Amino acid sequence: MRSAVKRLPVVALMTTMLGAVQVIGYASSAQAAEGIQFQQLLNGEKLPDGDVVQATVLPGGAAPDTISIQLKLSGVTWWKGIQTGSIVLCQAQDNQQSSSAQVSVSDFNAHGLQLWKAKTFGVHTEMYNIVDATQKMSGGNSYIFIWTKD
Repeated sequence: MRSAVKRLPVVALMTTMLGAVQVIGYASSAQAAEGIQFQQLLNGEKLPDGDVVQATVLPGGAAPDTISIQLKLSGVTWWKGIQTGSIVLCQAQDNQQSSSAQVSVSDFNAHGLQLWKAKTFGVHTEMYNIVDATQKMSGGNSYIFIWTKD
């Protein structure tokens, strides 16, 4: 006797499973990001999730009322991003190893700076909030963030 259980095609089942996981993944991205200090990035310290992001300051690299931000990937391929609040400044992944942008000092001071990365199933997740960014980073300068380990 044949089973009365309806079998879903593998593609439909995977789509259903991935859709459910993706919803769960986006829900989990609402978790609070780790607070880090700008000095940790200048020192190239290992961050709480195992990442290493090296920051470099180029004084005078931007107009006085703007801050220039550049993201570079070195030896990592998954998506990485830098935001100020909801404004995506830079993002890089795979073959696009570098991205740069300028942000007004007023927008920057209102929202600070956050580092994001793709986590399980590629979900873009806010990982680190640079808690002293508005005190340590200033207009007229360029900042390069090289993400070397995730």
